[in-house]
Amino acid sequence: MTHQPQKPQDVARPPAGADRLRPAGPTPLEALTRVSQMIAGNLDLPALLRSAIRAGADAMNAEACSILLQDAAGNALRFHIVDGPQTGGLTEATVPIDDHSIAGWVAKHQRPALVPDAYQDNRFTPAYDARTGFHTRSVICVPLVAKGRPLGVIQVLNRLDGRSFDEADLDLAQAVASLIAVAIHNAEEHEARMRAERLATVGETVAGMAHFIKNILNGLRAGSYIIDQHLGGESESRVVHGWEIVKRNMQRLSTVVLDMLSYSRDRKPLCQPCHIGALCEDVVGLLQHQAAEKGVTLVTSCDVEQASVDETAVSRCLINLVGNAIDASGAGGMVYVEAHSDADPGRFVLRVRDTGCGIPPEDLDRIFDVFFSTKGSKGTGLGLAVTLKTVREHGGDVQVDSTPGQGTEFRLVLPREGSAAPAD
Repeated sequence: MTHQPQKPQDVARPPAGADRLRPAGPTPLEALTRVSQMIAGNLDLPALLRSAIRAGADAMNAEACSILLQDAAGNALRFHIVDGPQTGGLTEATVPIDDHSIAGWVAKHQRPALVPDAYQDNRFTPAYDARTGFHTRSVICVPLVAKGRPLGVIQVLNRLDGRSFDEADLDLAQAVASLIAVAIHNAEEHEARMRAERLATVGETVAGMAHFIKNILNGLRAGSYIIDQHLGGESESRVVHGWEIVKRNMQRLSTVVLDMLSYSRDRKPLCQPCHIGALCEDVVGLLQHQAAEKGVTLVTSCDVEQASVDETAVSRCLINLVGNAIDASGAGGMVYVEAHSDADPGRFVLRVRDTGCGIPPEDLDRIFDVFFSTKGSKGTGLGLAVTLKTVREHGGDVQVDSTPGQGTEFRLVLPREGSAAPAD
């Protein structure tokens, strides 16, 4: 015997006695309020769907509930979230949008379906029960639509009290679906905005890097030209001069690549016991030649013996800060590299201060922004951004004071035991 799909307006009435009082539970208004509270403001789509499915099942007093979202082509539904016993096999399964399943029929016709007895409806597909071991008795399936755009369907199976779903349940399901559809739409809109912002940031990054790398390439060309002109001749000093230009620009290129990698990746610091005084001395030794060329004196002071930090990452922070301090100081300038205990015994402070030109007050709030530099074409605008990111990954913070014409002081406040925390 063939059974035609029941139209929503022609749904069979509940059997006699089915209008008895329901077991104590939330009223429809209470159920809708709870659904709204669970999904309100949630813009993370996977988390939103998990909350929505649980809220939907609770509101409907149902044994199982699933959300199926429409694919980009609009030809099929995919089980995104399934809540209930023996339903694990359905995750990621697809359902064609056609008349051969209840969910497919609802998505195709954009009309709700109330099915009191699943096995007496020719749209029902027993294969899903066979696949999961679940036994479907009664089904409600309603479209998920936001601003006129079909998103998918929500499907509810089996009342926990053993009764078949009725028209009151259908009304509640449609109200729940409306709330969930709006929340899904908002989450998708948020994701689209975030994606657009990421693309804009990528464009900004490429533009900033292209400009800086172009300057480096110009330096490499200039050095190469000088070498070519004098190689094999008697002017060895000119060849040495050209080679120094090449080496300097190779170092700039290496620095910008390492900064880009550091800034682009979230990472947990590899904290190990480190002698902080030796770390400071190594950084000063590395930059001593650069300081001497500018007539700047480097001074170190340390009363911190050991701490657990990512030595490579913290060393790069100090190299950035000390390099900046040297650049900001004229002949006769002083740069102090210090490590001292903090008022909090669980922390210590790395301090870099100079007697240079200082930072204008209007620039202080921007110095940690990516690609903002007070050095003009000589700076990448990445060094301080990387420093702040690295210190926060350690669970620390960066403080700065500056007076134009007198100098600048940066303080890296770090935990002694390397209690790493994710970057903000």
